[in-house]
Amino acid sequence: MPKISVIVPVYNAEKYLVQCLDSLRLQEFGDFEVICINDGSFDNSGKILTEFAELDKRFIIINKKNAGVSAARNDGIKIARGEYIHFMDADDVIDSEYYSKMIHFAEGNDVICSGFISNSKYSSSLTYKRKHVLVGIFGKLLWSQALVKSFVWRYLFKTEFIKKNKLLFDTSLVSQEDAIFVLDSLVKANRLVIVPNVNYHYIFNENSALNSKGEAHRAKLKKQYKFGKQYRKQYAKNNNVMLLWWFRKLLKLFF
Repeated sequence: MPKISVIVPVYNAEKYLVQCLDSLRLQEFGDFEVICINDGSFDNSGKILTEFAELDKRFIIINKKNAGVSAARNDGIKIARGEYIHFMDADDVIDSEYYSKMIHFAEGNDVICSGFISNSKYSSSLTYKRKHVLVGIFGKLLWSQALVKSFVWRYLFKTEFIKKNKLLFDTSLVSQEDAIFVLDSLVKANRLVIVPNVNYHYIFNENSALNSKGEAHRAKLKKQYKFGKQYRKQYAKNNNVMLLWWFRKLLKLFF
């Protein structure tokens, strides 16, 4: 059984896919499987995935009809064999020591959180210089900044924790699904650890499925962004952390 199952939904990602998979293949820590869900791609993504699977037996390819990123991640959860699960986007990369450092701090924690470097004007980077072990929801949200930076790819989740709590992604959403998954996870986790000096690299892709230029899609995104904001606010209220909600923009200056 591998230590980590990496779940990578792939949809027409040929421009970035090789660098993403290379960053996985060249990890210092090698005890993992990569479950690539080819979600109905019609570019060269399928060919690239096949080449990597032939080169490295840790890469597992699942081809399916397009059903969206949430369904693809849920499919990955069902077949994941690893002790921990990491959700990675097909246009991003990770540091070569990412998994070795994350696993080093994983024992005894349900959720393991890293910093990230962003090239997007819509989301600033967030990095950590020291370890933090957090039990209460206030501390988890403060240090992770999950109310504003709720990206699922920043985390390793203990597989047993995900399945015990029946955590899945909402397939009705094309946006905000990772925020809901992360926030639900943090409130249920017994312990969260912040891992210092390791980063996920978020690469903003203007041509991704999420950033489609179609008018109908843009309208749907706008509606779901509004839903996401309302969800976060209600979540903060339900968990008695409205102080973090009201000062969320100010807190970004200190991390």
